[in-house]
Amino acid sequence: MLAVMVGMIAVAVAFLYSGESSDAARSSKVAEESRYMLLPAVPSDAVALMCLSDASKAQDLTPFGKFDCRMVVSLHFSGKLVPIYILDAGRASEQMPKSAEEYIARAKEAGMVCEYLNCSALAPRGSRLNSRSIVIASPSEVILRSARRHIEKNVSILDLQDFAEAASATSSSDVVFVCNEQSSRLVSAMLKEQASSVSAFASSFAKWTVAGIDSMNESGISLTATTLVQNDASAFATVLASNAYGTLRYPEILPSYTFSAVSIPVTNMKSYTDNYMFFLDSKQKLQSFRTAQKSLEKSAGISPEDLFQRLNVREVATASFVADSKMQRVNLIRVDNVDKDLIFKGNKVEDVREAGSAIFSYAYPKFLSSVFGGIFSLSDESCFTYRDGWIISGSRAAVGEYVSGKALEYSLKEYLSDAGKEGFIAGKQTALSCYLCPGSSETLAKSKFKPSLLDFFNTYEQDCDFCPLSLNYGAGKDKSAFRVELRKMKLRKAKAPVYERDTTVIVPKGPFRVKNSGTGKMNLFYQQDNLYLCLKEEGGKGLWGIPFDRKLCGAAGTIDYYANGKLQILFGAGSRIYLIDRLGRFVKGFPVDLGKDILIGPGIYDFNGNRKYNIIVLHKDNTIEMYNLKGQKPSTWKGIRAPETVKALPERIKAGNKSFWVVRTSIRTLIYPFEGGEPLTTGQENKMLRPDTKVRVLDSGEIEFDCYDGKTRTIVL
Repeated sequence: MLAVMVGMIAVAVAFLYSGESSDAARSSKVAEESRYMLLPAVPSDAVALMCLSDASKAQDLTPFGKFDCRMVVSLHFSGKLVPIYILDAGRASEQMPKSAEEYIARAKEAGMVCEYLNCSALAPRGSRLNSRSIVIASPSEVILRSARRHIEKNVSILDLQDFAEAASATSSSDVVFVCNEQSSRLVSAMLKEQASSVSAFASSFAKWTVAGIDSMNESGISLTATTLVQNDASAFATVLASNAYGTLRYPEILPSYTFSAVSIPVTNMKSYTDNYMFFLDSKQKLQSFRTAQKSLEKSAGISPEDLFQRLNVREVATASFVADSKMQRVNLIRVDNVDKDLIFKGNKVEDVREAGSAIFSYAYPKFLSSVFGGIFSLSDESCFTYRDGWIISGSRAAVGEYVSGKALEYSLKEYLSDAGKEGFIAGKQTALSCYLCPGSSETLAKSKFKPSLLDFFNTYEQDCDFCPLSLNYGAGKDKSAFRVELRKMKLRKAKAPVYERDTTVIVPKGPFRVKNSGTGKMNLFYQQDNLYLCLKEEGGKGLWGIPFDRKLCGAAGTIDYYANGKLQILFGAGSRIYLIDRLGRFVKGFPVDLGKDILIGPGIYDFNGNRKYNIIVLHKDNTIEMYNLKGQKPSTWKGIRAPETVKALPERIKAGNKSFWVVRTSIRTLIYPFEGGEPLTTGQENKMLRPDTKVRVLDSGEIEFDCYDGKTRTIVL
């Protein structure tokens, strides 16, 4: 897991335009410092590595727990990225100390191969490791043997050109190194999209990126990083450095559900474009740039540079978010000069202040990307609207989020403020800022990230409300460095949504655990891509597979239909409920048609314990219904018709001698009586129950829950 974190930091660095090294003198040899004492054990082909003064700082990210010792984690490529864990086991000794035994036991529990090395008998005399003993562990035996060979030959990461300069670039006791020249391997291991373009840029602007770890604790990780780049025209750092640091206000114009954003302040448009010309010329791209500029000027009647200067642009940003279950992207331009004739070219409006209520055709697509780079390139930039000094362009659907009011009903600035972290994104004296929040959209995260990075974020944010990553270049005392923060955030309060946004319902795909009455063991019931229904032993062999012609509806469970101790599997497909026995035979009397398509279900209940089963189903028309196994609704059932999109099957709770249904919708939690009908807890505005709240039944019989205003309330149902 720690290896993935190293890679995640590398990806974050790769997204950033390059930094600039300080002018301090560098040593040509890595100093004999205790923080680097384990580096001679790191093979020279390391893609990235992390030096920790105390392994317990990363206890949640490694298999080694709270052990108090120095540790290095390095990533190497062997068909895929593989980590090596190197732990200090004390002074050199043939007898393995107890601490090393514990390290090895933990590593083996995690499925790694490992070895205790008495380096006095292995490392050449004069080597830094000669007086130490270490434990090395890795999922790959090949990589482990490579590490041992490097130690014996006294060849390591320390021998690489420019590594000494990187090692002396920070005084932190905990350090992350990323080899930019090998960034393609890191980025491609983490990203699905844009991997080649991101890694190409990252590999070209520096030899190494080095980051000092400022903090790594239960609330998150923060680093201060720099890249080893010389002050020349071929580095984009030069362009940024020429652009005097300014104030960024983009969090106030982005929605709370922003997935990613990049923003650059503009303090002097002419100075920026002049230096950008030098940069393009060094890359032999100046002529193609000028050709593109002339083409844009011909189509719009004004060049991008002239347009931005006349509008007195102060900040440019681009952002992505999900709306209507699809990724949307917008470009944003903050202007000081509200020139109606320029902004609304071809669109007649009476008052610019009212323009936020309408979508207009955009006269300047591709203008922003032509001057500020491909990161601002949109596949559809045909529409725009204007709001509070910002020109917002993109597709009709993207701009529509602003015109409808959805995007700014709860801004990113307000969202961070309600978590007590308004300063998470740098505002003043910043040259560039990036923001990423994978948890804002599971669908978008899956489309962008490889499973390893997804698993890291999913695990890391389990005990918080959201977990964003920010990079701010130039913020702080060292203007040539950038700050990286991955922060776990808990909302102290939250603004209740007015508009329904999260309308995507995730239907579970299984496999579903079912008990086999013949063996008494748990089996897995699942559906293959060819729609075959299958049953296999949990962790064992397949039992049977039978053809089927419809997709399962996200749920399956067992019932004793004949009340004879033999269990059958009940599941839904289309509008029907099916029953199949443990040998794969369909039970007579089924399927039962419910009359309308099932989205998720059935949930199975035996309310009286007499094997007279009822089922709960979420239909595709957003209604929740209860049926018996003949497809009939109980006479007392009133149905559940929530005002927003229902996200899952309801949860049953009992308070006293009564049962209730907890229903999660796209914007809140509702509690209904056992027989359905009208909800018992609607709440108003910030007193609405949060959709992720735990509904707790107290000993008093009261129901306790959390609301959007951050308060915990109780009621008697």
